[in-house]
Amino acid sequence: MGEPPAESPEPGSYTQCLSWRINEDVCAVRCWSPADREIKLCGHGLLCSGAAWLSQGKTLSELDMNGLRAAFHADEDRYWIGLPTISCAARPVPHWIAEFFPVLPWRAAEAGGNDGYLVLEWPADFDLRSLPVPAYALHRRTGRALIVTSRDTESASADIQMRYFAPQHGMPEDTATGSAMRVLASYWMNRDLDDQLCAWQCSDSGGELYSRIRGELTWVGGRVIGGAKNVD
Repeated sequence: MGEPPAESPEPGSYTQCLSWRINEDVCAVRCWSPADREIKLCGHGLLCSGAAWLSQGKTLSELDMNGLRAAFHADEDRYWIGLPTISCAARPVPHWIAEFFPVLPWRAAEAGGNDGYLVLEWPADFDLRSLPVPAYALHRRTGRALIVTSRDTESASADIQMRYFAPQHGMPEDTATGSAMRVLASYWMNRDLDDQLCAWQCSDSGGELYSRIRGELTWVGGRVIGGAKNVD
């Protein structure tokens, strides 16, 4: 039985993860934001940790983060985590959104509890990069992270675009967000898109994420570049 780390890593400019083995097929993962706040569910942290274990020749079928078990497997050049599918409920666009974005979205939905997610959809091919990063005052309006999205009809590969903002959790904007892709998989399936998607996360450095809904699991996948240190 592996033991969790006693302390969080030193704060830095990137999300940091620690991982240790629970048994031969399951590893635990903890992740911290650049603001040194522990992340409840970090999709790209799980993907990177799983890839790191496989690169060392270890077996792995599940990853554990804060008691949530995610199935794991590798498929060609992509790594995948399988999480319980999350439901999205449509709601009116909140009036306070105008405080943060000069152009209003035309649809909204919620997923999870009060500290979950608020999805905001703009018209197809809207330039999400034109939206400002919400100010830290966002916490006065909601405890939810904001996922902004639109259909992408101009790209030959991506089905949707996305960005992710969570300044109230110490992350003004995330680069690549697997947990948000899990939410968008359900959101866009309700909007009559396919049960498998490719998304372009149009943050400064950008990221390509994939999803596919299979039964009760939503699989989120992506490519992993680079290595890892101190995974055991």
